[in-house]
Amino acid sequence: MGYFNALGYRFWVKKGTTASAVPTTSTGLVEVLSLTNAGIQAQSDTQDVLDYSSTLGYKTSLVTGQSYTIPMAMNLDLKDSGYKELRDAADKAATGVTVQWYRESPEMDASGNPETVAGVAFVTNFQEDIQAGNVATVSFTLTGYGAPTWTAET
Repeated sequence: MGYFNALGYRFWVKKGTTASAVPTTSTGLVEVLSLTNAGIQAQSDTQDVLDYSSTLGYKTSLVTGQSYTIPMAMNLDLKDSGYKELRDAADKAATGVTVQWYRESPEMDASGNPETVAGVAFVTNFQEDIQAGNVATVSFTLTGYGAPTWTAET
């Protein structure tokens, strides 16, 4: 079990395409078991515009695009079904293969409803680190366009 899972976070994936729907549950997805990191980094592109419709005019920033990345790392486990899905999607990314992903946080209160985040992303920057004396690891990035779907803990 990786550190990420030991903290109570869980992460699932399933091969998809750019037309795939964002998953709303982990049903039908494969859990990635040996993750050590999967933090989400969101980006928003903005454009400053001037509005002259009033007598004074004003300047405002408009969001013109959103994207996100999830830098991920895991201990290499060739039998981990999640690893196999991610590796295959990385190899086939140029043909439009993506992954549908679903992340669940540890439950923080007694509600029974953890925070969830989900999306559809390409697997990019796939790298293996296999050195004598070290734990073999794999790192890669999920690169998604738009905003991931977030559901607060309730």
